[in-house]
Parts: sequence; structure tokens; C-alpha cells
Amino acid sequence: MWAKTKENTSRFRTAYRSVTLPLSMNFRWFGMIWCLVLFSCMATEVPPTADRGVLSAESFLSGQKKTLELKGDWEYYPGLLISPNEFETLNTNREPHFFHVPGIWSESFFDRGFLAGDGYATFSLKIQHGLQGVPLSLKVPEMETAYNLFVDGVKMSSNGVVTTSYQTGKPEYRPRIIDFFPKENQTSIVLQISNYHHRKGGPAQTIILGRTSDIHNKYEFAILRDMLLVGSILFMGIYHLFLFWNRKKDPFTYWFALTCILVALRVFITGNKYIIQLYPDISWEVHLKLSYLSFFLITPIFARYVYLLFKPYFSRKVYESLKYLGFAFCFIVLVTRSSFYTYLMVPFQIFTLLGAGYTFVVIARTIRDSLPGSKIFFLSFAIFIGSFVNDILVNNLIIYGPLTIHFGIFTMFFVQSVYIARNFSKGFVEAENLAVELSDKNQTLQRVQNQLKELNERLETRVKDKTEELQGKLDQIGKDMRLAKSIIQSVTKIPDVTPYLKVDILYKPIAEVGGDIYFVKRIQDFYYRFFLGDATGHGLQAALYSMMIQSEFERVSAVAMRPNDLLFYMNQHFYDKNADLQIYFPAMSMDFDFHQGILRYAGGGVQNQIHMKKNGTVTMLENTGPIIGILEHYRYGIYESKVESGDRIFLFTDGLFEELNESDGLQALSDLLEVIQSTNSLPFLEVVPSIQTMLYQRMNKSQWKDDATLILIEIT
Repeated sequence: MWAKTKENTSRFRTAYRSVTLPLSMNFRWFGMIWCLVLFSCMATEVPPTADRGVLSAESFLSGQKKTLELKGDWEYYPGLLISPNEFETLNTNREPHFFHVPGIWSESFFDRGFLAGDGYATFSLKIQHGLQGVPLSLKVPEMETAYNLFVDGVKMSSNGVVTTSYQTGKPEYRPRIIDFFPKENQTSIVLQISNYHHRKGGPAQTIILGRTSDIHNKYEFAILRDMLLVGSILFMGIYHLFLFWNRKKDPFTYWFALTCILVALRVFITGNKYIIQLYPDISWEVHLKLSYLSFFLITPIFARYVYLLFKPYFSRKVYESLKYLGFAFCFIVLVTRSSFYTYLMVPFQIFTLLGAGYTFVVIARTIRDSLPGSKIFFLSFAIFIGSFVNDILVNNLIIYGPLTIHFGIFTMFFVQSVYIARNFSKGFVEAENLAVELSDKNQTLQRVQNQLKELNERLETRVKDKTEELQGKLDQIGKDMRLAKSIIQSVTKIPDVTPYLKVDILYKPIAEVGGDIYFVKRIQDFYYRFFLGDATGHGLQAALYSMMIQSEFERVSAVAMRPNDLLFYMNQHFYDKNADLQIYFPAMSMDFDFHQGILRYAGGGVQNQIHMKKNGTVTMLENTGPIIGILEHYRYGIYESKVESGDRIFLFTDGLFEELNESDGLQALSDLLEVIQSTNSLPFLEVVPSIQTMLYQRMNKSQWKDDATLILIEIT
């Protein structure tokens, strides 16, 4: 076994060497690019910051093409929403509060739980810019999670609805650019913020002030940068999808392509929120879910790519942990609200960094084994993780600086793209060598073919014997099927329900024994119980499941006083006793209490049933809970209604109507209701045959492709 592992590792090393050797030539280029990036991030002049609610920036803004982030200490009024004209009425003796922007007011999760970020406040800042009459602009990012912005007493921008309560608050992320002409050398800004939907509350990002032309030029440059990045990475993804389409032997290209496309979509969704401009009506919740999912999905998908790339070195258990935990985070995002899943961001960032740390260990092992190209791979991944860590610290307001993830993503993906391209080039060379070997192998195969021909002749004799043996077993299975059918027919016999009811049944299984199962039981002389379920499968499987259901029905009917109690006991039985078999099935139960003239109904995972009054009025009996066996201790709801002579109740499984419109289940149910209503004036015995005929006509066929059951009950 050790020798085989050593041989596999040697093959992997040889293939990797031939592919990644050219990557080392790009090392100097990447070094030069990142030097330029770092130099571009260096500031030549330290911008001023706000102090005690005042920002003096006359000197800084006197230069051309300068923009200023409104950082520093703003005046802060927690728990108050103050309009600009109300500031004059504030108590001048009040001790002022100050809040450092960017920042959040969120308290510790251990103190307030999921309400840590909830609240509202007003922020105020006076800017001394000395640019009276000069057109200025504010680049306003999204706040957490709704805001109103006033400039010199005039409301200039807002996101969502700022309120003092969760019920009336509405979040929104929509970055804006505000143009205005200052009438004085000083501008006052009032910012009202409320949050009830996110773990972070407050001005988590900074507003940028500058001349109108400078702000718009900076925004247009950001658009150009992002679109170039999106286009480049998206092109890499589509290109590698085509590579995988033509060569599925290398599945890592598919996962690399998915990672590229996912990252490109994330750039489009976050940052300047281009998706908002493309789809302005998209809801905040959907937008935020897309933002979180585009981040949470990257880790399991990229882990799959690295796992396939370094399979001899990457632990499968670690990969499975990264995959399932990553998808678990995604599932939580899908099924919970933002006030819950936004608290997952920091744990997921830590989880991602742990996965990145293990990846560094894997790459270090490849470097130890002297795989050519592993060093440049390590460098590109380190650049990516470095930029990722930087952005985590910036977004969590631990450090203040530029976001560098764009450069890290492009650098790493460019290196990966070159690696995969070289891998395919190597594949073509190997194909030429294999063609020569193939010619020699063909001659050998010809000799083997002659030997196989002789063996096939012997095999035919054995096949004939086995066929006869199988035929005997099939005959035995046929006998078992007929026995199962007989048993099912015996347990579904309808007892005497006169003088209270008349019952007619349409039962059309697609096999000799179908999955639909129904029972009618007389509890007392004036009390009757109907049960209809849809067991899994057909044939022997359906027969066995049906007998299990019938046995449990008989057992719990003795103690279940109402139909919802019956479903509760059956659900608990199949959840507890048959969990290993994973038996789940929709079912409904209906009781008729003629002592009180009442119908009681409970449904578990079924479509709405139909109660048609004598005068033709229709009432839908709605489903009251999930399918049987899937949720523990679930209490099903119950529906009660008065019944009178001439009323008709229609109980049916989904196979009866779903073929009326396979693409739209609601429309199919509506078509069935129309058919049933058309039989209101027909005599009882003509109703079921008429429904069958009309359904065949609408389906344009003479049989169903799934088990179909219809139980017609008329109150006499």
C-alpha cells in the first residue's frame, strides 16, 4: 500500500511540475504590480478629522481634485430623532455626546442578544470648507440600515424608513451622490439613523465630501474598476466552463469556474450595489441574502477546487467539514431573517480563515516536496488571504484603510487561470503520446478479442440457465403481488354507513398494488372516520407501507378522539419507530359526528379538499400541518364545519388532478374544482363516472400516470 501511495504521489508531482514551472516566470510581474498597488494607497497629506462635532477642512479642500472622508467625532444623540429645526430648542446646558464615525452603536451580543444592534439616533456635524458658492457633492454609502440626511436644514437623501419602532421601520441599501451649492463657507449635516434588521447599527461607513466633478469622477472610476474586475473574472469563469464542457476528466476546472462566477457576482452585488441600479425594486432582504450567500458559498466551492487540485495532500475529512459547514451557513441564511443571520458573519469569517490556514499547510507540504510552481501558488494565495484579512478588519472597524480584496482576487484568479491553461496544454501533449501507444495496444486487444469470443459462447449457456432461474423467481413475485393486492382490498372495505352517508370511490392504481390507501371506520353508530393517505412507491413496497399505515390507523383510532389527534399519534409513531426507514407520506383524516351534525377535518401535507354544499357553494378544506413522519411532536390543526343533508365532500390524492396542468399545481386544482362543480345537479351515482370522463377529456388520455383516488361522500 505504501508503494502504491508513493507511486501516485510521484505521478502527481510529475504532472504538477510540467504545468506550474512556467508560473515562476510571472513572479517578478506580480511583485511589480503589488508595489504599484501599495504605492497608490499611500497618502501625500493627512486629511483632517472631526473634533467634537466640527470638521475644519478649509486648507485641505483648497487643493484641486481632493475628496474628504467625514471621519471623526460627530455630535451624537442616542435614542432621539431630531430634525434640523429642533436643534435650536435643545437644552444648551446638556452635556454633549460624541460618536466616532465610521462606527456602530451595537452592544455586546452577550448583553442584548439579537437586539444588540437595534436602536435609533441622530448625528450632527459642522463642516468648515470655505467653498461658498462652489458646487459640492456628498457620496453617501448605505447606513445600517435606514437613514435621513439633511444638509443645511434641507432633506437631501434617505434610505428606507427611519422610525423609533421595529413595526414601522424599513431598511434599504442604496448608495447615493448628492449635489448641492453651499450658501456659506460652513455646511451643517444632520444624519438620522435607525436599525432593527441587522447586527450592526449606525454609520458603519463614511460619507465623502468633495467638489461635484471630483466626486463624480471618483465614482465613475470605481465603476470602471469594478466592471473591469467583473469582466475579467467572469471571462475566466466562462472560459473554464467551456474547458470543463470539452474535458470533464478534470473536474477542478468546473469548480474554479464556479468560484470565478460567484466572485464576479459578489462584486456586482456589494460595494457600489450595481444590482440595485439594475433591479431598483429588489427588496432589501433579498439583496442582503444574495450578498451573504455570494460570500458564504465561496468557501465550500473554492475548497472543492483546492481539494481536487491537491488531492494527495488535502484531507478529505477537512474538505467535507468545510463543505457541509459552509452549506449549513448558507441554509441558515435562506431560512432565517436578517436580524438573525447577520450575526453569522464574524463566525463565518473565522471559519474561512481556519480553512485558509489549513490550505497554507497543504501548500507548504507541496513546497516541502519540491513541486515546481508551488511557491508562486503560495504567493498568490497569500496575497488573496492578506487582502481578505485586511477587508475583514476594515469592515469590522478594527482598522481604517482602503479595501484591497479586488486586487487580491484578481491576482490569485489570474495565477489559477494560467495554471489550468498550462494543464490543458500538457494534456494535448500527452494525447499525442498516447496515440502512439494506442496503436500497439490495438494489436494486443485483437488477440484478447478472440479469447473473449470464446468466453462469450460459454457465457451464453450460463445466461440461459440464469434466465430460467429468474423466471421462476418472477413467477413467485407475481404470486406475492396478488396476495398483497388481496390483503389491501380486504382492509379497504367500506362498512355500512347508512342511514347517514352515501359513499362512492374512484381508485385507479398504476400498478397491481398502488400507493394510495384509504380506510373507513365506524367509531360509533353516529360517528364515522375516513382516512386517505399516499404511501411511497408501488407494488410490494407500497403494500408493505400500506399495511403498516393500516395497522397504526387501527391502533390509534381507539384513542384518538379527533382527526388531528389521529394524525399527531401517527406522525409520532412513524417519526420515532420508523426513523431508519424514512417513511414519509401525506394523509388526511375526516370525522363525521351526526349527533352534532359536524364535520371535523385535519390534513398533513395534502392539497386542499372540497366541501360542496347542497346549493353549490364550495368550501376548501385547507391543509393543517406537514406530511406524516417528518417533524417530531407536531400538533396538527383541525377544521370543523356544520353539515346537512345533500352536502357532498370530495377527498382525493394529488395524482387525480396534477396532470391537468403539470407546470402549475394551483391551476390544476382550480380545473378539478371546476369539473366537480359541474356535477352539482347530477344524481349521486353519476357523479364519480362523470368526473372520471371529464378528467380523461381534459388530460387527453385514458389513464393516469400516478395513483389516483377520489372518495365522494354525500350526507343523506
